[in-house]
Amino acid sequence: MHSETRLVWSSKVDWERYLRPRHLSEALTLLEQYREDARIIAGGTDLLIQIRKREVNPNVLIDISQIPDLDKIKCEEGLIKIGALVTHHQVASSSLIREKALALSQGASWLGSPQIRNMGTIGGNIVSGQPGADVTLPLLALNAAVKVVNKKGERTIPLTQFFEGPGKTVLDRNSEIVTQVLFPVLKEGETSLSLRLAKRKALALPILVASLVLSADLKERRFHYVNIALGPVAPVPFRAKETEQYLASAPIREEVIKEAAQKAAQEANPRTNPLRGSGAYRKDMVAALVERGLKQGLHALEVQHG
Repeated sequence: MHSETRLVWSSKVDWERYLRPRHLSEALTLLEQYREDARIIAGGTDLLIQIRKREVNPNVLIDISQIPDLDKIKCEEGLIKIGALVTHHQVASSSLIREKALALSQGASWLGSPQIRNMGTIGGNIVSGQPGADVTLPLLALNAAVKVVNKKGERTIPLTQFFEGPGKTVLDRNSEIVTQVLFPVLKEGETSLSLRLAKRKALALPILVASLVLSADLKERRFHYVNIALGPVAPVPFRAKETEQYLASAPIREEVIKEAAQKAAQEANPRTNPLRGSGAYRKDMVAALVERGLKQGLHALEVQHG
């Protein structure tokens, strides 16, 4: 049986019921029972802020943090599988993630403060749907998908199809819960990295994040493929598809790298923002980070091959 607690944090944060299901089936039953009156909570680092700001006003919080087996990182059948309750600190400190998905380890290590990284979960970061999320962008570059369950079963949704707009996803919050994120293990000749532009000593969302996954033949001096995820430069976490197509099987040359960087800047459409800078400035920074990322990725492959 689930437990129930009444918590009143302040005059701005109140709800009628706070429920702690012990099993996923219980959580789905409660979600079905309360529907639009309920919200799922785990770390709460995003949701509690939204509640304080009155952006959402749930009467019931369903705390899934006690559900077993959703807080594990494992590698099975060529896939890295990360439970939705895994914290950003777990991701950042995982030797498996550092070795096989450096871009994700870097993104998780940058997110917020140590307190937020110890509380916030990877599932919550994805569900928040923010176009510049430090964890979502490397996952997008890594061709990740999320596993979603409801009372009828489960489905797996590629992250490229998961986001619909700022803070909006295809997830039905009234009946579905994200349980896992999964992506292919990078093979020999592949590498990943993330680059971040942000104000110094600031815990806010970044000005810009570029996450790349590269595969190349260094002997033939030719790219196999490059995945490029950028944010926040569009209403959703963004893959620079035209730039990726340009780089597919392209020769590794300085002029090719510079042209790819300019193409990525042209694909990006960042808004002018008083906190993040003008759209023109951020386009220039897209070009700078993509060029730097391509060069750093190639260097990492050279080190990998000795």
